[in-house]
Amino acid sequence: MRTTRHSIGLDVRMLQNSGIGTYLRGLLLGFQSLGQDKVPALFGGDQKPFGFNAPIYSIQEQLQYPALLGQCRLWHAPHYNVPLWKGKTKLVVTIHDIIHWIFRKQFFTPVQAAYAGFMLRRAVASADHIITVSHHTKKDLIEYFHADPEKITSIPLGMDSGLREMTEGELAPAFEKLRVKYSLPEFFFLYVGLMKPHKNVLWLVRIFRKLKAEGKVQAALVLVGKKDKRYPKEQEELETLVSNEDVIHLPSVAYDELQVLYNQALALIHPSLYEGFGLTPLEAMACGTPVITTRAASIPEVVGDAAIQIETETEKPLWDAIIRMEQDPQLRESLRQKGLERAKLFCWKETARQTAEVYEQAQSTISRV
Repeated sequence: MRTTRHSIGLDVRMLQNSGIGTYLRGLLLGFQSLGQDKVPALFGGDQKPFGFNAPIYSIQEQLQYPALLGQCRLWHAPHYNVPLWKGKTKLVVTIHDIIHWIFRKQFFTPVQAAYAGFMLRRAVASADHIITVSHHTKKDLIEYFHADPEKITSIPLGMDSGLREMTEGELAPAFEKLRVKYSLPEFFFLYVGLMKPHKNVLWLVRIFRKLKAEGKVQAALVLVGKKDKRYPKEQEELETLVSNEDVIHLPSVAYDELQVLYNQALALIHPSLYEGFGLTPLEAMACGTPVITTRAASIPEVVGDAAIQIETETEKPLWDAIIRMEQDPQLRESLRQKGLERAKLFCWKETARQTAEVYEQAQSTISRV
């Protein structure tokens, strides 16, 4: 690992998080597969090799940035909480999405919206190069923040090779343990992800409960993910959600348990209103799990023709898709095969290779700030 003044620095304080943490872990695996000389100097994380321990979005991080950036020729911020002053250090920033801006009136406080708007504008203005994880996020940055398309590169996320389709001999005993541990039914649809408002989980729960009440489906719905800390008024039903025989909520599961749930599920349902990328459907496809998702934002870029894509203006498309998925084994098998092939297109080594190219490009440009 390079630690000289001329090294590339990567902020890894969010390494253990979901979302951006998944991105950082995958990116580092990709760099390692390219060779040790490709691995940047890591700032933050559990070992804190360079003493970067300021909280995300804090005044402290801005106070610590100058000394840290002074050690690097290039700094890679994996989120838009960029240094307000970067000096002569080149800056690459990865912007995964602009959810806080798109949904600023529906789901976020005025303070959250103001901070997001300010930092996104600053990131766009000061970055020598911007990485987005989808073409849709690139389009959003150009549309909402007038970003220069010439300094934006879209690099899709990779797929964790640890998630895979299990054999029947592996799955049966593994699921039996989870069935007992979590009181799970044999047949269920699955949702995986944080239960934030833009994920549209409440819409899914309400539709699914109606389907069960009318006897349209036999399977249950299993929700895996933590609830948000604070919901807007129209989303309070999620805050008080408790498990019953129809809808089962698991706040968290172990990584190996998640693979079992993917493999056992009839299908993953991903009803999100907006995604910067949409990693969960990709994980499901890598496990051979059929996917029902929306046509929102970047999701079509990820799933291609390997998933059922629905509109969210009315309940009927999701209603019909759930019924059809449960009743049509040929459809599930077709989507299983397509999903497995689709997932092969996404590789962390390729993500890292393209990111390294962006580093080289950014270092060759004349600083604009």
